[in-house]
Amino acid sequence: AELGLAAALRRGPRCPSLAEALEGLQDVERYYRHLYLESKLLLLRVSCDSLADMEALPQSWERILERYKEDVVQDTLLKISLFVDNQRELCCSPDS
Repeated sequence: AELGLAAALRRGPRCPSLAEALEGLQDVERYYRHLYLESKLLLLRVSCDSLADMEALPQSWERILERYKEDVVQDTLLKISLFVDNQRELCCSPDS
């Protein structure tokens, strides 16, 4: 079965459109890129020769993780699963 432009852009009451699903994937990519860059910057700033840096590392790491809750990822995975389920229903329905 082929997914046409109209079907890709159609948004149902319980299903996002393909465009919304793809936008969600971009949000997840952005989320992980920012998390990675902030973590990398923290690790580059830490000096193993500095006791103060090493003692502060766990708290700094926790602050980064607190800022990057996984709500974005979970929300997007839900959108994608709803989209896939809806497309499966459309492809397998007797009317298609």
